[in-house]
Amino acid sequence: MKALVYGGPGKKSLEERPVPEIVAPTDALVKVTRTTICGTDLHILKGDVPSCTPGRILGHEGVGVVEETGAGVTEFKKGDRVLISCISSCGKCEHCRKGMYSHCSTGGWILGNTIDGTQAEFVRIPHADTSLYHIPDGADEEALVMLSDILPTGFECGVLNGRVQPGSTVAVVGSGPIGLAALLTAQFYSPSQIIMIDLDQNRLEVARRFGATATVNGSGDDAADQVLALTGGRGVDTAIEAVGIPATFELCEDIVAPGGVIANVGVHGVKADLHLEKLWSHNLGITTRLVDTVSTPMLLKTVQSGKIDPKKLITHRFALDRIVDAYETFGSAASTHALKVIIETPAANGHATRSVGQATTGKPDSTVAADKWSCDLVTRSGLVLHVRPVRADDEEALSDFFTHVTPRDLRFRFLGGVREVSHERLVAMTDVDHRLTENFLACVDGGETIVATAMLACEPTFEKGEVAISVRSDYKHKGVAWELLRHLARYAEARGLKALEAIESRENHEAIELEREQGFVAEYYPDDPTLVLIRKEFHRN
Repeated sequence: MKALVYGGPGKKSLEERPVPEIVAPTDALVKVTRTTICGTDLHILKGDVPSCTPGRILGHEGVGVVEETGAGVTEFKKGDRVLISCISSCGKCEHCRKGMYSHCSTGGWILGNTIDGTQAEFVRIPHADTSLYHIPDGADEEALVMLSDILPTGFECGVLNGRVQPGSTVAVVGSGPIGLAALLTAQFYSPSQIIMIDLDQNRLEVARRFGATATVNGSGDDAADQVLALTGGRGVDTAIEAVGIPATFELCEDIVAPGGVIANVGVHGVKADLHLEKLWSHNLGITTRLVDTVSTPMLLKTVQSGKIDPKKLITHRFALDRIVDAYETFGSAASTHALKVIIETPAANGHATRSVGQATTGKPDSTVAADKWSCDLVTRSGLVLHVRPVRADDEEALSDFFTHVTPRDLRFRFLGGVREVSHERLVAMTDVDHRLTENFLACVDGGETIVATAMLACEPTFEKGEVAISVRSDYKHKGVAWELLRHLARYAEARGLKALEAIESRENHEAIELEREQGFVAEYYPDDPTLVLIRKEFHRN
């Protein structure tokens, strides 16, 4: 199997590793479908976590499917879809009985730390009955990846430890994924102010959209003064440290009000000063904590009810073959604007590892048959799409489809400015060669109604392919284009395509943002200033 391996400070590589085996009766072997990268993984790469030794497979977050269980596992069976907790707990030791699962005598934070983790095609989960969670039917797996770690971490270590109360004032120092998770979950308690502090203006703008009442750019020397001004000189009741460096912890000391709480969330690799000469009389509480994931069942219900949407934290998506690129993107968040990245394994859609493995060579793979990519997809709005390649008898259904697509939304570059789709064009759309051209249809109503179509045209050298997507006007804003683009991109990558491109109007901000979410880069179109070239690279020689 493929796995991301830590080679010592500053070193990481994608390697072939043996599939793990069941060791104890309480173990489960999980086929990972989606995982992610955590800020803690970056701390490991800096050498801040000595318990993680070279040779370890990293990762402690993800979702997957149970492949095998030990004789002692009673709550899960082969084929169950599961959420993997970043904390493994036996449920029986002294610490577990206190709800301190992070300090389990035979578990705790061990995945991607002291045992091999989730950034691989398979992972062994100790204490499976108490360290996995069933994924509800219809749940969005990408959103649930955020429940492995960052959402319960921001909530438990920041909001609960910080004793956030209705009407209180909160400052979160650090608007990265953990800080934003604290922002999202702090709103459960209706504080009067949530002030987000960061050096990155883009992240502060994201924080505004997520519900922050005010933002402070900490790049100057007056961040504390700005927070004090926002609170009438008093300071905040809860200061949440979500970075893990001395400067941000000391900023929390400067902005916390008398009687307040400093809730540390960040992973600290070096000492930070505690200025008791200023704080000894302030009736403060200072809390530290490693997430226990005691809140995961509650957060699962909250996400399912739609009260909170952790998927908003996801900005980039990569195949497992490109996880090294994902690390570079995540580690360069100031320039890439990355928050959370999703890493998809070949198992994400049931495709064979062999096909994706062949695609990594960058050579066209004629064995990847389009009809093998028929599947059901669930959009962000819960709409179920049946996606399949076009057939010769689809001409009439396509003709009806285009009567529901407005001229403005005819995003087919292959149609140009055509307002009506002729019989000849419909024939061309159904008569694809399934080698250099492909046309996927997204259908509802048991496959009877076409609601979107995605065309792909590849160069004979497979250096690049062009994609064009169109959606029925009455099915826009339901996540259809997003899922169809993702499906087509995976197909193109498996075919061995080196790059995927699309042409967009500079004014089509919605489509450009959709493509950026999936790792496409927007560039100026050289021949027409009104257009933008959208490009995503898959393979490099």
